Amino acid sequence: MTVKVKRAEYIGPCFTNNDAHVLGHDGAYSIPLDDNRVLWTFGDTLIGEERKYYDPEEILIDEWLGSDWAKDNIVMTANSVCIVNTQKAEELLNTKCFYVLDSNHKAKEIIPSALPANRAGRYRPIWPMDGICLDRKLYIFSIMVDCAPPNLESNIPDINVFGAGIVRSFYPYNEFEKLKPVVYPDLPKDPVNHAEYPYLWWNCDLDEKFDQVAAFGTAVLKEVVDGYVYIFGSKMQMKDKKIVHGVSLARVKAEKIEDITRYEYLKELKGSEPIWTKNPKEAMLLFDGNANELSVSYNKYLGKYLTFYSYIGDIHENRISRFLEEIHMRYADNIWGPWSNPITVYKCYKSRPDDTCYAAKEHPEFSRENGKITYLTYVSHQRYWPELVRLEFE
Repeated sequence: MTVKVKRAEYIGPCFTNNDAHVLGHDGAYSIPLDDNRVLWTFGDTLIGEERKYYDPEEILIDEWLGSDWAKDNIVMTANSVCIVNTQKAEELLNTKCFYVLDSNHKAKEIIPSALPANRAGRYRPIWPMDGICLDRKLYIFSIMVDCAPPNLESNIPDINVFGAGIVRSFYPYNEFEKLKPVVYPDLPKDPVNHAEYPYLWWNCDLDEKFDQVAAFGTAVLKEVVDGYVYIFGSKMQMKDKKIVHGVSLARVKAEKIEDITRYEYLKELKGSEPIWTKNPKEAMLLFDGNANELSVSYNKYLGKYLTFYSYIGDIHENRISRFLEEIHMRYADNIWGPWSNPITVYKCYKSRPDDTCYAAKEHPEFSRENGKITYLTYVSHQRYWPELVRLEFE
């Protein structure tokens, strides 16, 4: 069966209705909770009273954030979360989003970094990724990042993911704890990053062959299948003498999710049968072409597993064309694949030629008619809100 998209419709920006002084953020993973609410995780979050003197079509947002006015009036935290009381996607444009707040009633950074801000001239945040709620225990995977500001000519950031970890929260999900693994990987290469080592589950440093362990948790299947939680991870790898960005797969019994020694990694497929390994360095590449964030779900209407992601672009020797401007989808009969060739389902509107549209993913808990209609979000770096797209399959 070939999966075909009937139509894709832009709906609008989400989460603008809030009392937490949030003026924008990216990321936007959604995690269904046990009580029918939905928790959303976000990356860099802008906090202030207004976006004064900013026009996304006239000035780069990073240039504006560096202005004297923004330095005095805008604060950026590395992460935030909110909970919504609806599973009707269109209501995300207007419904109140309830953020976890600090003592000043502003959106709180829920995963603090052990690294000082701007240490060694680089920004070193912890960004929350996908997660799952198991018997009122919420697990959020996170990535540890060090990055330089985007080049104002190319608007392409220099981002290095050096590790991944797990954060846990108990009902009512307003306090978050970074978990320590029971067994540690190698130390990060950069000594500056060693402060986060107590919370490092996977070391994602690039090795001498330009390969890395995947940052597991960049997508999580929200349903437990045969007792297992399935966790996808993004990674860079050398393939056919080219550097690609792709995806690997891990699994763990739900009751052992806090024990890193119980995780298994997809090593290879023999026909359609998966072969698993305990070594994350041996994990195979399922597919490539994705940006770091993605989603994976099972669609009952299609009878297929689906993945959605922002397409990283066509990588040439000295440039990248079609860079972060399309949302791609793949499908498979089994969660481990083999996965189909990519299908372009949506081309995002860019506020400027140098704008990037990233962080695309599906939110299947908002789907309708058993998944015939589903919803995606993506983020324009210039407009800097998650924006909703309605997708209908034939």
